[in-house]
Amino acid sequence: MIQLPDRLARRKLLQWAAAYLAGAWLALQVLDLLRETFEWSPAVQRAGFALLAVGFLPVLVLAWYHGEKRIPRVSGAELAIIAGLLIIAGASVAYVARGANRGGLSTGDNAATGAVPPVEPLVVMMDSPHPARVYDPETLAFNGTNADVLSDVLLDLPIRRQKEAIGPTWHREEEIRQFDPTLILVHYSGFCQETCQDRTRLVQLVQYFADTDTQFLIYSRAPEDSLRVWVDALLEPVERERAGTLGRVDTFGLDDHGSRRWRDPVTASALKLRVKRILGLN
Repeated sequence: MIQLPDRLARRKLLQWAAAYLAGAWLALQVLDLLRETFEWSPAVQRAGFALLAVGFLPVLVLAWYHGEKRIPRVSGAELAIIAGLLIIAGASVAYVARGANRGGLSTGDNAATGAVPPVEPLVVMMDSPHPARVYDPETLAFNGTNADVLSDVLLDLPIRRQKEAIGPTWHREEEIRQFDPTLILVHYSGFCQETCQDRTRLVQLVQYFADTDTQFLIYSRAPEDSLRVWVDALLEPVERERAGTLGRVDTFGLDDHGSRRWRDPVTASALKLRVKRILGLN
């Protein structure tokens, strides 16, 4: 009986396999070059790879049946095997193509078509490090600000977060505007020290963004109705100059939501829901 290695050598399976793999590698290089030149979808290259991979089996079948000169024609069994392998190849290509299109464009598709992936909204949290402005003793103990707690409260939302320390001498409106924030969370008394008789800096901040789409959420340890009245009166000159500004300014009074501390789960949950509503998050 002829041993298996001898049969493989006589039918030249290794030579056929090596030749096919070399040709497949060359075909993939050409396909990659064409994809970059004509900006084809990466799905084309994946489909070509799948077709060449599955096509390897029919080549081995042909080599096995026709490696010896005494078998000159294709038998019925051979045709059935090759047909089955071609069906598998077609199904594999279809599966790869469907997977590439499932769920919309991939990162590579975005690059090929010029589409820009969506950018998460930026929320800037502005508060003072002054001890009189910090709501929670635990936050004060590690020299934190309300913005530190708010950043933790909003941690699981699909947003970008940025903290900004503010005070009476703060003048970074232009820098913040360059970040193009979607929402600014700002303490009603954040620009003050121990006492606060003048809130001109808060007015200037809102005024600086009056011609943008940036929204504001102004918070304070006060009843929400009272805070709304104060904010409307404070920003009335800005509304006169740029009608519609107040429509982008919301208020959050902690007195109406749990305790007057951000670490209260009820207060934190209410704030998160308000931010989600403003940003249109589900």
